Amino acid sequence: MAEFDAYLFDVQGTLLDFYTPVAEALAAEFAELGVAVPVGDVVRAWRADYFARVAALEQSADEWYPVQRVYADGLADVCASFGIELPAERRAELAGAWTRLVPWHDVPDGLRRLRSESLVATLSNTDMATMVTLFKDLRIDWDAIFTAEVFGAFKPDPVLYTRACRYLGVRPERTAMVASHPYDLRAAREQGLNTVFVYRPGEFGRIDDAVDDEAGEFDHRVTGLHQIP
Repeated sequence: MAEFDAYLFDVQGTLLDFYTPVAEALAAEFAELGVAVPVGDVVRAWRADYFARVAALEQSADEWYPVQRVYADGLADVCASFGIELPAERRAELAGAWTRLVPWHDVPDGLRRLRSESLVATLSNTDMATMVTLFKDLRIDWDAIFTAEVFGAFKPDPVLYTRACRYLGVRPERTAMVASHPYDLRAAREQGLNTVFVYRPGEFGRIDDAVDDEAGEFDHRVTGLHQIP
């Protein structure tokens, strides 16, 4: 039986592999252009640029700057840093790769098991339309889909964790945040949620960039959703 009444899941990196589809899209584009650059380095730089940009954005539910536009905006600077020139329309199309993510192998069955016993919901910084369309295409069902757009703020703002619990009708101490990113789990813990760290060695395309909970900082460490208590 599941240990908690509800589980909130980070999405990009934790549940879905973003590196593979984004790297494949960039590799195809660069091959067409005859550009010889390390695709993995571009993906990792693009992801880092995204985090820097969303941290600087002032958002609200009424005035929301879409994350997809953040990715498209960032690709210009990332490509420039590698000496690559791409027209705006190609950048926008390539940014669409971030909406075509694929589940890690353990995710579909792991979510079904947890959902049979507890409430399960996303808690993602990605836009609502992206999440709804993506999970409909993947045929993955949820009790609720929460994204930063609903709350008008990005994680790790406390409002996302506390209000997600309120919307589900569960107490924070009976809820677990599941993520492969320590900043997310630390923010959830500060609001009284339990923490489940998911080790995803392939998140950034190579083991050297993988993040792990080596110090045992969080309540649980798992290598797949089947291990979540």
